[in-house]
Amino acid sequence: MIRASTIVFFAASRSVRRRDLRCCDNDDGLRQRELVRRVWLCLAIRIDAIVDLEGGYVVPPFGEAHNHNVEPLNNLPKVIATYLEHGIFYVKNPNNLPRDRETVAPLVNLPDSIDITFANGGWTSTGGHPMEIAKRLLDRELWAERDGEGGFYWTADTRDQVKRSWAAYLAQKPQFVKTYLLFSGDGHRRTEPEKFFGWKGLTPEALRAIVECAHQARLRVSAHIETTQDFHEALLAGVDEITHMPGFRTAGDVDSHPIGEFELSDADAELARRRGIVVVTTLVGATKLEKEQRAEQDALNARNLRRLLAHRVRLALGSDSYRQDTQAEALYLASLHVLSNAALVKLWTESTATAIYPGRRIGQLRDGYEASFLVLAGDPLKDFGQVTQITRRVKQGRTLP
Repeated sequence: MIRASTIVFFAASRSVRRRDLRCCDNDDGLRQRELVRRVWLCLAIRIDAIVDLEGGYVVPPFGEAHNHNVEPLNNLPKVIATYLEHGIFYVKNPNNLPRDRETVAPLVNLPDSIDITFANGGWTSTGGHPMEIAKRLLDRELWAERDGEGGFYWTADTRDQVKRSWAAYLAQKPQFVKTYLLFSGDGHRRTEPEKFFGWKGLTPEALRAIVECAHQARLRVSAHIETTQDFHEALLAGVDEITHMPGFRTAGDVDSHPIGEFELSDADAELARRRGIVVVTTLVGATKLEKEQRAEQDALNARNLRRLLAHRVRLALGSDSYRQDTQAEALYLASLHVLSNAALVKLWTESTATAIYPGRRIGQLRDGYEASFLVLAGDPLKDFGQVTQITRRVKQGRTLP
């Protein structure tokens, strides 16, 4: 983070160059940089503009690593405007209709809009999640039959079924692969298809086959999970990202479950660290619970977060909330008092951006990185609520409205 007095803009600036910074380390290892004179953007000859930031606090843009709301059935201009208003420049959609990408393409991945990656249809079992979502939209005649199997989802109950469908799936050009594990330890779900429609997912065997095919195609694999058993199976299968923390919706299933089914173990947390797995939070749903249930959910979320942090597991912020985004997620995490403000700022900026766009030079205020940043009115390390007080947004050297 930088405390800034002046920003110098250069014409067509794309990367960041800094001069005259004074640095100090805080207890969280996050380097807090106080800008003494100015931040230089790009190597150029002609100065385009000089902007007084009046002592604001400069941070990298925020990210949203799990949301499905960038799609044509939504009010896209409003959704994009809200993301930018909240300082969220990078978004990951881990399940969408492939044809929707063509529809939204003119509105995204632009200098004055959000940047977003799409998984296309996700992999599940026969009768598994998210088939119930497709059925609902088909029943309302908002989608056509072709938007079900081979569109919004792909079903495979065996390794051979994955192999048979893989070429057609790959032809739709996913940017990463989404898979679903739901209560994978409950074998009876496959014998009661009506009761558990939408509440089951892949077998571990099918998941492993998908991971093998995806990695051969140089695609990363994200896995939806519900329980710690699902978390464990995802680790064994070799996925690259787990898109939920266990128990993110403990009361959502057809059956009730003891809280222990959602408690992460030290062994699995350590295995996630060793394998470099990214775990996306998606915990803001707890804010909708009633008092007693909310307290139990908060306690579970805090315990699992502490365990992942203790083992230095890579985290990213995602909300999986169609009508919200990671601003609500970040504020909820702050309320748990598990992460320091400094650690949470770094998680929402650097770690989340890297999870969405591995290898892209974003998420840090460093030489050679994209000149994208936010200016906050106050210091978020002292008052995390200042992340909502954005006075200026700059994306790739351009000030956004």
